[in-house]
Amino acid sequence: MKELLKKFRRELHQIPEVAFEEHKTAEYIREKLKKYGIPYEEIVNEHYTTGTMVHFKGEEGCIAFRSDIDALPITEDTGCDFASTNGRAHGCGHDGHAATLLTFAVWLKEQQDKGVKFNKSIVLIFQPGEEGKGGARYLSVHEKFLNKNIEAIFGMHLFPLLPEGTVSTKIGPLMAQTINLDIEIYGKGGHGAEPQNCIDTILITSKLIEAYQSVVSRNITPIEPMVLTIGSIHGGSARNIIPEKVSLLGTIRIFSKSMMAFIKERLENINKGFELSYGVKIDFNFTPVYSPVINDEKLYYVFREAVKRSNFVEAKPEMIAEDFSFYLDKVPGLFFFLGVRNEEKGYVYPLHNPKFNFDEAALLKGVETFQNIAYAMKAL
Repeated sequence: MKELLKKFRRELHQIPEVAFEEHKTAEYIREKLKKYGIPYEEIVNEHYTTGTMVHFKGEEGCIAFRSDIDALPITEDTGCDFASTNGRAHGCGHDGHAATLLTFAVWLKEQQDKGVKFNKSIVLIFQPGEEGKGGARYLSVHEKFLNKNIEAIFGMHLFPLLPEGTVSTKIGPLMAQTINLDIEIYGKGGHGAEPQNCIDTILITSKLIEAYQSVVSRNITPIEPMVLTIGSIHGGSARNIIPEKVSLLGTIRIFSKSMMAFIKERLENINKGFELSYGVKIDFNFTPVYSPVINDEKLYYVFREAVKRSNFVEAKPEMIAEDFSFYLDKVPGLFFFLGVRNEEKGYVYPLHNPKFNFDEAALLKGVETFQNIAYAMKAL
């Protein structure tokens, strides 16, 4: 099992593909499933053709396990001998997720061939496009997902902040709601030496960003987590020209959906105030993207029973986001972290870093955890 897992991970690692373009990755997964005699369904919709679903039929009830399969549009810098050479990289560990689920599929087939009774059906989902595209949004409403009558779904993410061999989760909010901000500030351009004849979009933008931060510090209770980050500013082309327009890209992270309407209204009112005060025009788009990942309480205790012999760490809420939340709009579920940090081997880099890497031995704990969940859920 260890060598198979290592083989799957390293071969997947060499063919990273970005969201909705995972054609080689899907082909690889399907070829391996076919090789081991595991039937699968292709998930096709208007956005992608690269989803794959496996269904081990049981007597009554159904549980599901999900892996994402896409990579990042960054160039790998790990120096490993199985590194990607196509200008993409599995810098978020989805190669590890897919290899873990694929190995679990092989193990389940072995149990089936041995005559082990499947009390419940087990569905395995190899999902495209987690990174920014929200592939779960479309798969969670696909008829092939809905007609399985899934009663619980489980997902996993590699986590380099936790020591290798640990597993971690918590009841309730685990990962944040994400909201995209797209903002354009229009003023009056002109010569930088004659600002009195202009409406200075650069100066006004700096004040606007500061005003936005007051929503976090002065309008939201300190015990309710919120992050507002402006990550991109584009404006101007020369040192002595005041630009007509400045564009901003930002993100908001919260755990409570009920806060969204208030935050949106508050930001819109700030914009109106700036328009009146400075004579600018502000185009503002506030777009909720991924919902928060909220773990089911009953499944948390099932999970704790499943990992009672493991090195368990109670998780803290993370402001990063995950499209696993779309499944949770349909069925109860639980998401957990698998530690991959190993300082002795130099596996210390964060997710989305070109140097992110891990030892495949850590994935054995992921397969073992999936096995133990299946037993704890009385699927086997």
